[in-house]
Amino acid sequence: MTDIVEEYPHSCRIVREHIDGEEDRFHYEGPLGRVKSFYSLDKARLYADVHTITGGFREEKTGERGVPPAVARVREDIVMAYLASNPTMGVKWVARAYDLSEDQVRTYVELVQNRAAEMRDSGPEEPDTNEF
Repeated sequence: MTDIVEEYPHSCRIVREHIDGEEDRFHYEGPLGRVKSFYSLDKARLYADVHTITGGFREEKTGERGVPPAVARVREDIVMAYLASNPTMGVKWVARAYDLSEDQVRTYVELVQNRAAEMRDSGPEEPDTNEF
């Protein structure tokens, strides 16, 4: 059984999938169906925030630890948020990779989340492609 957790512009949403005897899964879905799955609602929301800021992206052929070109072209804080949302990575991994404290990474992630919320509240806007 699934239920909608949150809806986003452009027919995107996060749905929760209930599976008997297993941990719930959260799926970020776009107009063409399921995009990515998570065991953490927080990571699914962060992934949705990165989608909002970049105007969307495709992950085909990026590999497990690769970054989609549309994400790689944007500011470094958004790249960090994308990596932190990855099910096999997280804040600790990003902190080590960027040689930052976990608190610094959490601050960057929070800024990205706030920016995405502002963009959703204010309506359509161009994706953020400014340098960091």
